[in-house]
Amino acid sequence: MTSSWTTGRAVLLPRLAVAMGVLAAAVSAGAAEAEPTPAPGRPLVVLGDSYSANPSCDVVLTKCENPDSTGLRACLHGPSSWPVQLSALMGVEAADVVNNSCSSASIDTGPVTSTGEQVPGRGGYTLAQLALDAAQNGAFGPRTRVVTIQLGFNDSWPKDATLSADVNKVFTCVIDLVHGCDDAAVAEGRWPDYTAITGTAYADRVRKVVDYVKYYAPNAKIELIGYPEIAPEGATEWCADVLGFVHWVQPRAGAMVAYWNRLQTAQREAAGILGVDFIDLKPATAGHGLCAADPWFSNFLDPRQSPSALPFHPSPRGDTAVAAAIHSHLASH
Repeated sequence: MTSSWTTGRAVLLPRLAVAMGVLAAAVSAGAAEAEPTPAPGRPLVVLGDSYSANPSCDVVLTKCENPDSTGLRACLHGPSSWPVQLSALMGVEAADVVNNSCSSASIDTGPVTSTGEQVPGRGGYTLAQLALDAAQNGAFGPRTRVVTIQLGFNDSWPKDATLSADVNKVFTCVIDLVHGCDDAAVAEGRWPDYTAITGTAYADRVRKVVDYVKYYAPNAKIELIGYPEIAPEGATEWCADVLGFVHWVQPRAGAMVAYWNRLQTAQREAAGILGVDFIDLKPATAGHGLCAADPWFSNFLDPRQSPSALPFHPSPRGDTAVAAAIHSHLASH
């Protein structure tokens, strides 16, 4: 999710964005001279948002960045996040992993629309920036085995819209028992239009980076990673626990759930369009959503968990299930 969970990441990197555009254009044109001395590559490259990074931070006690670092190196990663667990399952040393996941990251939704309109609360890294930074650190090459992309929740849908599912809108929808967050919220402009999330739209937005990775890491499996089950298909409730004893239920959250599940369908369809792989995390996490009897998600300031766990993000148990599902998929494909 986006906005106040991170600060200081609003400094975009125009040179990286320009360079990625140039490299992507070169790839699409078949130019081979962009890297006269190719990098050997790293076995595992992770490009993702907070569901990949899953740092120990929250909206109250801890920020999601290291104040002593700059750029992507400031993005915190949780010790039990699925990339950490996956690298162990793959037998890949930490030094051989490029983990460019960061809270607030998106596919291509920046703080300024194409018409020049400033959108408060946005400022996370984009997929192009994550990928180019990885390339500059020797991530892509013949040794690269797996490249994962887990993004989309923080983006505006349709592209370039000013409305996105940022943290403030999520919280507002969850606590607003009068107006709720169903289809009426979409019609009233309080929640993004989830019908704009399509496979074609998703594929178009990630295509340049996917083509770039295919070119410079020809032996790699490119994996679009879905999100864990936060609520079953067709559910209308969204739940939140606070301090370990307050259980809050938003009974009119149909649009929030539909947004989540629509993104899953779009990722699957986009993978087919682009000729890459899609890893569905829902079977491995089914029955453990926010409103389940045994949720695999972190809550607000729950003393039974890490006091600074990201709300609505996988608990360590959830990340273990995700890492195992990804590893199993990689081993069988």
